[in-house]
Amino acid sequence: MHILSVIVESLGLIIGSVVAAILICWFLWSAFRLIRHPAWGPPIVVVPVILWAANMLPRSEFLRMTLVFALLAAIPFWVEGRAWRAAWIERQDPGTGDPAAS
Repeated sequence: MHILSVIVESLGLIIGSVVAAILICWFLWSAFRLIRHPAWGPPIVVVPVILWAANMLPRSEFLRMTLVFALLAAIPFWVEGRAWRAAWIERQDPGTGDPAAS
């Protein structure tokens, strides 16, 4: 019975960490999409990792796994954010587009 509880706890930790990491990256991507720079959101995940490494966040297995999975999940969100930004610039009229793009 003890082995079963260890297996369930481990699966819950892994699945919960993956879901939390994806939600964090999605939230950051969506928040920065409001200012038309969604590629800036996922790299912000590095800030909590630095805080955790500097012992400014609690030491918990769930937090550690979530941050590791968030770093991994940030990569596709960052790539998609760059693609979204490029497509958004292409859709804009020359007079209303990004000043840096003209």
